[in-house]
Order: sequence, then C-alpha cells, then structure tokens
Amino acid sequence: MRVAVLIGLGVVVYLGSLIVTLPASHAWHWVGDRIPAEVQGLRGSVWDGEAAGLFVEGQQLHAVRWNFEPRALLGGELRYRLRGRLGDGELRAVANADHRGRLRLENVRFDADAADLIRRFAAEPPPVGIEGRIDGHFSEVALDADGMPERIDGIINWMGGGISVGERYPLGDYAVRLRSRAGDIHGEVATVDATLRVDGDFRLAANGTVTGEVIYQALDGIHPDLVQGLQFLGIPEPRAENRIRFEGSIYDPAGFQGYLQ
Repeated sequence: MRVAVLIGLGVVVYLGSLIVTLPASHAWHWVGDRIPAEVQGLRGSVWDGEAAGLFVEGQQLHAVRWNFEPRALLGGELRYRLRGRLGDGELRAVANADHRGRLRLENVRFDADAADLIRRFAAEPPPVGIEGRIDGHFSEVALDADGMPERIDGIINWMGGGISVGERYPLGDYAVRLRSRAGDIHGEVATVDATLRVDGDFRLAANGTVTGEVIYQALDGIHPDLVQGLQFLGIPEPRAENRIRFEGSIYDPAGFQGYLQ
C-alpha cells in the first residue's frame, strides 16, 4: 500500500512538473487553432513567458509578456498579468478567464500616440489628422464568451490634443469617462485645459450607433481658423455656449450629424 501511494505521489509530481515547465510554443500548437489570434516568437512556458508579437484582428502588440497567478485557481479562474508594447506606448492588464469562456480584464492601463491608436482601431479613418497622445485606465472590462462587452468602467485622456488639415491646430487636454449600463456604453466628456470647450455625454449602443449632447465653446487662445471652421459647420457664434445634439455611427465617422439647440 505504501509503495502504491509513493508511486502515485511520484506520478503527480512528475505530471505537475511537466505542466509547470510546458513550453508556450507546445501549448499554442495544441490550442492556437481555437483562439482568434496569431503569435510570433514564443518563449518561456504557459505560466511565465513572452511572445515577440501578438496579432488580434489585424492589430499587433509587441513584446507581450505574461505571468500566471496560481492563487486564482482557488476561485475557479485563470489569471494572468499581461504587458506589451502598443506602438510607441505600452499596455498592461490583469486578465481573468472562467470555465464559461468569459474574460474579465482588471487594472487596464495603456498609452499611445493618438494618430497611431486611431489608425489601429477606427473602422474608418477620420476626416482630419489627430495629434497628441491618448492614455487610459479601466478598473474593469468584462467580455462574454462571444467577445461582447458586459461591463466597462474606465477613463480615457487625450493629452496635448489637436487636429491637422494641412496645418496643425492645437486644442488641449480632454477626458472621457466610460461606464456600461444595460448593454450600452455611456460616456461623459470633460474639458481639462483647452482652447475649445467640449463638455457633454453620449451613449454608444451595441450596434455602433452613437447619440448624445455636448457644449461647444471657443475659448481664449483658439486659432482663428478653427473659429471660422465652427461657423462653417453651422455654429454662428462659436464663442457663445452652444449646445449640440448629435447622432451617427462609429462605423461611419463622416456621417455624424449635429443639431444646434
């Protein structure tokens, strides 16, 4: 009986050591065809490793690093700390997955060049060039088994923002607070320090439709060309407090329409 127990313990230890040291490349060979992503340059193990590149729906992260947190297994979850390069910036997050295929990201932090970020994720290119940097912090991003968002709570900052149409026009700093509610994403836009005031709120539906209301107001230091541009867009007195309702789709940025209240 004692011999059988010792042999059993030996087998368990042996199998455990195989799992702990399982090369990441071998694990990806087994499950990669079931994951909508491509990887390059895998090194390390499934518990502690890195990939030179990770491609998800055409977007690439460089130098992706992961570290497994075994304590999460007690709660029935797999938890990894992730870190990677996003263009000239960085992305960090804690990823949790349960047996139902749901993914929850916690403490998500990122920063990147604004133009590069828009180029990567916008369904259509914006009608003007985008300047500055974008950073964000999300306490939670929860996705269901189909990859659709269930819960979102975070803030995105546009720092040193500006637009370019041949010439560069500085705007300033803005913040957007995002929260999910009943399947939609609700946002609050706030001017931090800028020459063009943009304050308001909006709602993003699951089908990509956006509706909302904002206040536009030209402030001290704004470029005269921007004042003329606002007048051309139908705002007769840009330096007044103008309330505008808007609607459109994230899949057609040029199709947004605004209505002066």
